[in-house]
Amino acid sequence: MKTARRQSIEPPVKFANPLRRAKKSGKKLVADEITIIPPSKDGDSWRLRASYKSIPKERRSKYDLGHVNSAYLSLSAELQSLRLGSAGLPEQSLSSLAETIESYILQGGPENGWRGKTSKNRREDFAHLIRLAKKENLKCANLNASVVRRFLSQATASRNRAKGIIGVVQTFVKWGIGSGYFTSKQLEEISHVTWTPPQGSGYKVAPTRREQSKLHFGTEESQGGEVPTHEQVNFLARELQKHYKHGEALIHASANLSTRTNETFIFTADRKVYETGFGNYVDLEQRLVRVHWQYGNRPNGEGKRVTKNNKFRSVIIPPVERIQCDFDLFNWFAERSKEALIEQAGGKNPLALIFPNSVGNVIKSNSFSSEQMTRALKALGWKMPPYENARGVKRSMNRFTLHSMRDRFGTTAADEWGYTERQLLEQGSWADIQTVRKFYLGTSDETFESVRALHYISNKK
Repeated sequence: MKTARRQSIEPPVKFANPLRRAKKSGKKLVADEITIIPPSKDGDSWRLRASYKSIPKERRSKYDLGHVNSAYLSLSAELQSLRLGSAGLPEQSLSSLAETIESYILQGGPENGWRGKTSKNRREDFAHLIRLAKKENLKCANLNASVVRRFLSQATASRNRAKGIIGVVQTFVKWGIGSGYFTSKQLEEISHVTWTPPQGSGYKVAPTRREQSKLHFGTEESQGGEVPTHEQVNFLARELQKHYKHGEALIHASANLSTRTNETFIFTADRKVYETGFGNYVDLEQRLVRVHWQYGNRPNGEGKRVTKNNKFRSVIIPPVERIQCDFDLFNWFAERSKEALIEQAGGKNPLALIFPNSVGNVIKSNSFSSEQMTRALKALGWKMPPYENARGVKRSMNRFTLHSMRDRFGTTAADEWGYTERQLLEQGSWADIQTVRKFYLGTSDETFESVRALHYISNKK
């Protein structure tokens, strides 16, 4: 494989003048233990020679002084790396911190395996640190607790976000230790860093959405539920229908099929689309949806993005008799599949999507949540009081989200359909049963009344 040509780096005047004199006289020039030998005649190369522990090192350049300087810097950096390594220090510790972070992101993280939006998210996480490193010309050796604290103060105004960023930086430094950029001592220093809100901000950590739901929608008898009831699913379905053409079916599908948002948004009526990895096929003959893929940004538009936890599964479309909200999901899918294929043939819906956006493309979950879902939830009175971050910016959450319908599925499947733990894991594609118990088998507004009914109403029969 041909080695990439070095980029020209214009030498400073104090170095350029000696190079010109050496070229004119034909005499050697010595700088930083590197002997620079000018070309003896036109067409010959400059030769740069040095040695480390009797091991010869060399660079050549046939081009202008900028390329000679680039070769000199390259050889100088190699010697410096060897000296640092010999002294027990990271060989790359004097590398640019900003450039090292950029390279780390481009290579796809510590194991070169980031998928989908991860690279974009990590770039956002590191953005302020890259900016700070460039401004102050920081080297990897300069990364310490003080730098990280300053970085955090610029990057975020909330504790939860800060904790996430610190975790990302620690993963980066752990990789850098093995790759010769950082020391274990640097990692130890950073591990003790905590984000502190500005003095006088009066900042308080906002409860999670589930915690706020319990707080703001509780009664004297019980706390509010974080899992939507069947009645609330119906309310949301009818309201979303006013803001999105297929809103009612989208809610009932999400509440009864266990699929994640980015899996549901690529339901397709075309099996070929599914086979190429760009949709999850609604198989009417088998009365199921073949959920193998999720929507996400594919690098260079290539490759298939497998569902979370790399699980291929087929989820059963329950008959209307098993759907508490009495929505005939199977027959709706049958009619909608016909429409989607007609739209595809007319060029309006290329992937034959069951739930396309207004122009026939895949819905982007963030914009859908912030627009259509927020309007529906606000109309239902499910927008919770705002909390302020450390900069005084108000943030507010909705009681439920589209992903909350997975809470509903998990609770329905466990309590009403009698799924075993294995069946829940298979249909829902969760990592383990602990995840299901922690997040998806919560209480609803009806939980207390169901207990009352268990003891009193049933005894009257």
